[in-house]
Amino acid sequence: MTRDFYKELGLSPAATAADIKVAYRQLVKRHHPDAGGDLQRIVAINLAYGVLSQAETRQAYDATQQGNVQRQAADRARSWRQPRRPSPPSPNAAGEAHQWLRVVFDPANRQLSKIITPFPGQLRSLSANPYDDRTMAAFCRYISDSQRRVDLVQALYQGCCAPPALTDLSTDLYRCFRHAQEGLSQLSLYTRGYVDDYLRDGREVMRLARQLRHGLQQKRRHLHG
Repeated sequence: MTRDFYKELGLSPAATAADIKVAYRQLVKRHHPDAGGDLQRIVAINLAYGVLSQAETRQAYDATQQGNVQRQAADRARSWRQPRRPSPPSPNAAGEAHQWLRVVFDPANRQLSKIITPFPGQLRSLSANPYDDRTMAAFCRYISDSQRRVDLVQALYQGCCAPPALTDLSTDLYRCFRHAQEGLSQLSLYTRGYVDDYLRDGREVMRLARQLRHGLQQKRRHLHG
């Protein structure tokens, strides 16, 4: 199950955008490493805020959480009805597949699109003048925004297991977002020191992520729902 980002910020799912911002600022002040806080704690706080502070990513996260609740309730109901018998194969395999596609794959795919699709243009802009401050600042914003998006994709993926019929699609989704994650990491290292090896490696890994996402698109078109 995915981490509870609301609990991470000490909030309920009914929290407003203002509540989220206030809680985040208070927690950062309390747990920042410069103030003697724990680095892992501040990373967790930043991840939770990155997801919940944006309407689109929060909506996708909430949908995943709701899907978890419904699935757990159904599992408990089946267990109550047949407490002593092994669980049979799910009679609603098509429904489970549709649910996973709706609450995990489709929102994750949209986030990956917003990372991978603009990358060639971002790279062309950077290559034109990598030492221009405004150009580099724009590229850094792209990396930061994309890292937030790939964190959400990971949270969505970890929040709900794919049904057996979609194992191959789930595996390819995992490979795609991990490639994007690694590519962004390499590109971030490039922005800190202009080491061309990082740029080359980041570009190559992002190319592989793009190929994987193209394959995902092809497989998704052959599925109903």
